[in-house]
Amino acid sequence: MKILITGGVKSGKSRQAEMRMLKMAQTQKPVYLATTELLDPEMEKRIAEHRQQRGEKFRTIEEPLDLTGTLAETKAPVLIECMTMWLNNALHHQLPESKIFAEIESLLLLENDIVFVLNEVGLGIIPDNPLSRKFADLSGRIAQMLAEACDEVNWCVAGILVKIK
Repeated sequence: MKILITGGVKSGKSRQAEMRMLKMAQTQKPVYLATTELLDPEMEKRIAEHRQQRGEKFRTIEEPLDLTGTLAETKAPVLIECMTMWLNNALHHQLPESKIFAEIESLLLLENDIVFVLNEVGLGIIPDNPLSRKFADLSGRIAQMLAEACDEVNWCVAGILVKIK
């Protein structure tokens, strides 16, 4: 089963995704694939808080770019936190769009149960610079691609999941 949980920043989607994954995994220890790169002290603090919050419930793997390759050997259910940061990394490392979308397609072909977390970035104004517009456009296209392919899609608002699909 593939599930997409989307919502705004600090909407509660990560907590909801963790609870959903633990329920799906049942007796298996799920993989928590963390995509955020440690780039500054503030991000280091956020990552430490997330690690502490998860505790030992997940097997954490930290990988900023090669998600499919990292998951190739695991059969466990996977929570990918988050596709938005992964896209940020892909743009930072100047991956071409073809590689970005090929990675999404490859993830969707994995037999693992996967919960994808993705920030909704398309509800605000059109960004004022080319890189931000490219990020918003690609994020929207990734959201549509995941939503179409996933078995279930949820929108998180104020910590509450609203089932879309």
